[in-house]
Amino acid sequence: MNEELKLEITDGIAVITLNRPDAYNTMTNAIIEGLGEAYRRCDEDDDIRVAVITGAGKAFCAGADMSGGGSTFDSAAQSAAVNSCPLSMQAWEVRKPVIAACNGHAVGAGLGLAMQADMRVFAIEGKYGFLQSRRGVVADFAIEFVLPRLVGFERAFELLVRAPRLSGEEARDWGLAGRCVPAEDVLETALEIARDIAINCAPLPVGLHKHLLWQGLATSLAETAKLESQALNHTMSTPDAVEGGVAYMERRAPRWSASVNRDWPQWLKV
Repeated sequence: MNEELKLEITDGIAVITLNRPDAYNTMTNAIIEGLGEAYRRCDEDDDIRVAVITGAGKAFCAGADMSGGGSTFDSAAQSAAVNSCPLSMQAWEVRKPVIAACNGHAVGAGLGLAMQADMRVFAIEGKYGFLQSRRGVVADFAIEFVLPRLVGFERAFELLVRAPRLSGEEARDWGLAGRCVPAEDVLETALEIARDIAINCAPLPVGLHKHLLWQGLATSLAETAKLESQALNHTMSTPDAVEGGVAYMERRAPRWSASVNRDWPQWLKV
């Protein structure tokens, strides 16, 4: 990692922190590079069960770093083409749950970054919006694909085209997040969810569920059902299929042994 992005791993949970609090964690090349590396580490390290991404200070991420003023986008236009999904590994590619703990404002690319995650916790005090239309550019992080599948076409259209700025509670009500709590409780709420998954849920089915859900957004019902059947039979052949029931009967925490990396089915593309 680097000074602008921290990664801490405790009890199977990786906490990734955007670390530019004085600049409201606006996105820089260092954050983009570091986040891609952090996601890859989360995917490849079987000791990590869940990833939580948050921001230092009072904001989650206030979008792109525009400290260059008017030259910010001029310089981009004059150099190599910009990739709207700039991370070397996207959150949806990580075979572990990724939870965005949006402890404060998340706007523009910052909100796009959060929407790549599998779950989101927003702060009541935060402001949330895709403001790119008001800044003269198109949104990023594949949001035109993700957003209508989460909130429906009409709401996605308004969020991107009219580009309103929503309160935390409004954003939750629009379907952008599953939970909205006071800012001081955002990270702990996300960590509570992460701990429950890390302790009680088998890593391999969790990873397969995530993969099938994201892939299912662009796959036919028949194909999804076929892959689900294959995944079900694959997990039923692992010791964890027995361990889950035995642990429940013995009233103890399960001791999972299957590995996302070692036991991932070869027929399922990563």
